[in-house]
Amino acid sequence: MKYRMHILDDPSELSERAQDLLRRTGRRERPVRFEVPIEMWRVRDRTGRLVPAPLELIIRCEGFEQRFRGLRYQVRHSWTLDGERYETGRSWEYDHFGVKTGAWQDPVRGGWYFEWLGERVSKPCRDLLHTDGGVGTDVDGGSPYLPVAPSVTHLIESHALTDAVSVWRPWPVAGSAAVSAAEALGGLVEVPEASWETSRWRLSDSVAVFDSESWDRENPSRRVRIWSRNEVGHREVRNAFGSG
Repeated sequence: MKYRMHILDDPSELSERAQDLLRRTGRRERPVRFEVPIEMWRVRDRTGRLVPAPLELIIRCEGFEQRFRGLRYQVRHSWTLDGERYETGRSWEYDHFGVKTGAWQDPVRGGWYFEWLGERVSKPCRDLLHTDGGVGTDVDGGSPYLPVAPSVTHLIESHALTDAVSVWRPWPVAGSAAVSAAEALGGLVEVPEASWETSRWRLSDSVAVFDSESWDRENPSRRVRIWSRNEVGHREVRNAFGSG
């Protein structure tokens, strides 16, 4: 397998915005490596049989380890509730669990996926990485793989935008009002490196819109969040909400 430098040593595939996030908050920890050779890793296939880890799964794990393992960074989030502005930081940790890593065969998409740490919060779901390069989850710890982002770099780029707009003004209105306002806003350009089919960022110098679909196939929903900065952006959003 071709050796790849760690993302902190060579962030050139990332946008300047994402590189700035890693420069400001990123660090690398060096967790314990595989306790036994990865070639001895055994996983359960779709029938539940314990089998040697397939080559494609080993290659994806090794590639993740070379490029991202040990990466830590903080993402700022901002929102408004009852007229008050709030901000918090969330930690992301890029590690798997060595040969103890849970891995599953994907009966729908083909290939395999394995568990990694991801967002450092209490959660009922697993953060997953697919052998096709995608990032996913299972929302209750036992559901099929649900795609979240097409690649790790897309995920980092989306985090970088979330962090960047956290210092802007977050607008509190959600639901159908936010959807209608977002659709009324003009002059916004999609950010391709941070966007994909179910999650889209649009941006101007003064306004940012994040438009995403829920992961729940049984109860699909759409979430729209809007931020603005300076009086030009605030006025554009007020007009979009019809408040003059």
